[in-house]
Amino acid sequence: MRKHRVSNIWRCKMDHVIAVPFDPDLAEFIGKRGSTNSITFYNRKVGEDIITAIMPSSITDKFYALAEVLLVAEQVVISTKKIDKIFGEVLIACSLLGKPVLFTDDNDISGIIGGANIGYKIVSKANLMESILAYKRDPNNDYVRIDIDKAFNVKGVGSVVLGIVTKGVVKTHDKLYHSSGAVAEVRSIQKQDVDMPEAGYMSRVGLALKNLESDDIEKGDLLCSKKIAKTSKFEIELNQSKYANEEIDVDKNYGVAVGFSYVISRVAEIGSGSIILEASKPLSMEIGDSVLLVRENVPRIFASGKVKNIW
Repeated sequence: MRKHRVSNIWRCKMDHVIAVPFDPDLAEFIGKRGSTNSITFYNRKVGEDIITAIMPSSITDKFYALAEVLLVAEQVVISTKKIDKIFGEVLIACSLLGKPVLFTDDNDISGIIGGANIGYKIVSKANLMESILAYKRDPNNDYVRIDIDKAFNVKGVGSVVLGIVTKGVVKTHDKLYHSSGAVAEVRSIQKQDVDMPEAGYMSRVGLALKNLESDDIEKGDLLCSKKIAKTSKFEIELNQSKYANEEIDVDKNYGVAVGFSYVISRVAEIGSGSIILEASKPLSMEIGDSVLLVRENVPRIFASGKVKNIW
């Protein structure tokens, strides 16, 4: 594939969120380890650009976190140091999502990825940062949306959420709808522990909020400049992996990942190219959001979809 060149014109002051599905050594090469729960965050500043790498804290214990990081990130960086079952599962998940992939050059994988149906580039560690920063994307400035991964209370400050700006630019004093319907005001914004007047697309942010208690905020909730609500029933357009061999029937249960949310959901109806799911607890989502379906058998991430309808 054609090698991307870094342009200072469009690269200036950009934020990038990348998924590192496994290999902590690779994640630590990319950035300094930060906060962790089911997902561990690694942060690095390169000139005026900021890279946030997100990796499941333990695929063994919390496999669903793999689906979450793949959904939220704009690019995927895959280590080829170890070619095993997990490597194969990640390849299938990436082909379902259609996101660009950077492979390390530790091992020759030319005989493996030929039929994977993904856009990819093989890079050395020496060129990895340049390749991450060279990614061009749609800035998604329609409105403001923050996907939340953590919320807590800080004495003297109040409610603080950590999350990623997945649409638009958030500014101090913005009024944002929470998934519960409450309206919160942004008191302050931090990026890399530095106070900022605003934060743009793909920024990893900490927001201090007015009018919303941290106890009322869950991982996977959204803050948005338009009204948004949680739902337990939704329809997705279905894209199933050819390697899955899964018969989807009414009343079957699957794990459903959307953004930073993951819940078990029941197949309520099957349509032509789509299915209607009923979640075991309400989820925050919008029409058009990407979804991954998870089962017990390998490959565990066996299907993807776009949210078509919400009730």
